[in-house]
Amino acid sequence: MCNELGRLFQGFKPNNIAGTDTARFIHPNDMPKGRKATYVRVVVAHRPQKTEENRVRLTVGGDKVDYPGPVSSKTTDLITAKLLLNSVVSTPGSKFLGLDIKDFFLGTPLTRKEYAKIPVKLIPKAFMDLYNLWDKVVDGFVWIEISKGMYGLPQASRLAYDALVPRLANAGYREAGITPGLFKHDDNKILFCLTVDDFGVQYPDYATAQHLVRTLRNHRRLERRK
Repeated sequence: MCNELGRLFQGFKPNNIAGTDTARFIHPNDMPKGRKATYVRVVVAHRPQKTEENRVRLTVGGDKVDYPGPVSSKTTDLITAKLLLNSVVSTPGSKFLGLDIKDFFLGTPLTRKEYAKIPVKLIPKAFMDLYNLWDKVVDGFVWIEISKGMYGLPQASRLAYDALVPRLANAGYREAGITPGLFKHDDNKILFCLTVDDFGVQYPDYATAQHLVRTLRNHRRLERRK
């Protein structure tokens, strides 16, 4: 939990966790008039393919966020993903690569700030002490101001998608016709499905795959899969 909070805020030095400045702690009186704070949920999972296997994610209650702008974003459906895998095994010499842009949501600026409150019982004492949060506790909660994408925000996927697609286009990767979430390159033979920050990639050889890897690394650090 300290690692996750450190990623969202300004880091957690005892565990060498760098922060993303996604959010900051505030007093509830500092919220703009007319705005309300949503709730948070903790999601845990064991992901042996990840560098950090025991994972904690702090998500916000999107059903309590009254965002006025568009929130829908294109994503790959199951049929498209199956067709891509079928193409990989059916095309001589074709290979498959899985990529994940690390902390993808957490680096995308919001068009307006959102607010949430975290129960103190969810925050480890080591984190409370490091951030001097005890004086900010009101009715058993601490309030946060969110300025970048965070899991659960209804607009986060749309904003992240809108930020990523132009960068892919600059490198020659464009949406393939009318199939949502399917991309191909103007010249090379790469074809991939995009689901939020996960890429399922069909590629012909190592050198061609590295072109996509370099493109994504220029945008955001990649998660290494075991």
